[in-house]
Amino acid sequence: MSKTDFDPIIDTTRRAEIVALLKRAVLTGKLEPGQKLNELRISEQMRVSRAPLREAMRELVQEGILTSIPYAGTFVIEVTAKDIEDAYSLNQVLDEFAIERTWPNRTKQFVAELDRRHDAVKRATLNVDTTGQIEAALQLHSLIHEWADHSLLLDTWLRLTSRLQMYFALHQRARNEPVPAIDVHEEYVRLLKGNDMKAAQRHAREHIALDFEELVAFAKNLEQRGAGDKSGAKRKRIDT
Repeated sequence: MSKTDFDPIIDTTRRAEIVALLKRAVLTGKLEPGQKLNELRISEQMRVSRAPLREAMRELVQEGILTSIPYAGTFVIEVTAKDIEDAYSLNQVLDEFAIERTWPNRTKQFVAELDRRHDAVKRATLNVDTTGQIEAALQLHSLIHEWADHSLLLDTWLRLTSRLQMYFALHQRARNEPVPAIDVHEEYVRLLKGNDMKAAQRHAREHIALDFEELVAFAKNLEQRGAGDKSGAKRKRIDT
């Protein structure tokens, strides 16, 4: 079985499952940035027709994980250092605003949901489930956007999350670790339950910036490697 093989899907109507499998392949590095998706091979491996596969791929194009190039095909998005800088800087601004908006809305239900989502992150971490940990962590961070009572803020956050999933996965690859430390969100959760909003906002900014330079360096390395591959392919065409 090759690196990018997919297990068959029995129920061919389950587009959501196809979406989940493709997304997991991207997040775990089975499908790498810039890689073209082979529709025929994937449909044969999943044992689904190409119609639901294409629908799933279009959904991931809308989420920003895949990109469709006319007459060329569908590819995993390229990741540049500028993309990461843009996403993380926006994330910092959104989180700071979300905390400010959510602060007066916190209730016992908010705290209970915060703990529930934090427990989900820790379970995925203990299970060394890279994709599950990333998804659970984003659900944890999503709570302040959901409780901010601001529809445009939530919409912007939801549009950003798919990109962040991919960048978090790259972060773990850059560190050569399947999951981060289990206590990485302890202070974040504690401060969101507390009385110092400024401290919570400050920690949120610092949390987002954690190992940011390492991830940007990893992305720059990917860019250089991609440029080298394209240059080599161009030389090969000239030589032939």
